[in-house]
Amino acid sequence: MKTRHNAFIGVFILLVLLDLVTGYLHFQGLRQLTKPLILLSLILFFGIYGRQLAKKTYRYILLALFFSLLGDIFLLYDHLSPMYFMLGLIAFLLAHITYALVFLIQGKSILKKKMPLVAILLLVYGTTLFIILQDNLGTLKIPVIIYILGILAMAITAYSRKEQVGPTSFKLVFIGALFFILSDSILAINKFLITVPGSHILVMGTYATAQYLIVRGLLAGKD
Repeated sequence: MKTRHNAFIGVFILLVLLDLVTGYLHFQGLRQLTKPLILLSLILFFGIYGRQLAKKTYRYILLALFFSLLGDIFLLYDHLSPMYFMLGLIAFLLAHITYALVFLIQGKSILKKKMPLVAILLLVYGTTLFIILQDNLGTLKIPVIIYILGILAMAITAYSRKEQVGPTSFKLVFIGALFFILSDSILAINKFLITVPGSHILVMGTYATAQYLIVRGLLAGKD
């Protein structure tokens, strides 16, 4: 697995770098190829090497990655119509819910001694972000609230895996979930509040890291 992983990470980093460059240079035509390739590579990698996982887990993770791929594609066209942003929001919400189902199954229970503190901290963060953005959200207030709750649920259930899976698997998945929150936070601030310098690189860099860490962490559970 280690040799295969090393080969994949090289290809994955190359695809991410290609997308960062095409996005930075505003080559929208090329981005229609480079951006989907990031998730397609993860889907292929997990599809091949995740077969030893429980069937339900395997299928749910593939579904979460598929929803993420759809979200990536929709957001490529959000400059054409607000409808594409909404479709992207829905696709990623479904991805977070599907990931959360997997984490909940593996975590057995979220009612643990430290869970309330983790949940409170994440909810405080989500609430603070919404308060900062709300005046600029317009008709998207309710969808954004639902989305924030979805991604926070994903992170909280990722933490619920602690002591239920190996330490490497737990750390990779939970850190990946936090990177996902960071990526979406930068995207939201850039879209609704202020222009963030280098936003494309920050958003895609943290997003690709998040998806990779989650997938690698889930695969680490069977190593």
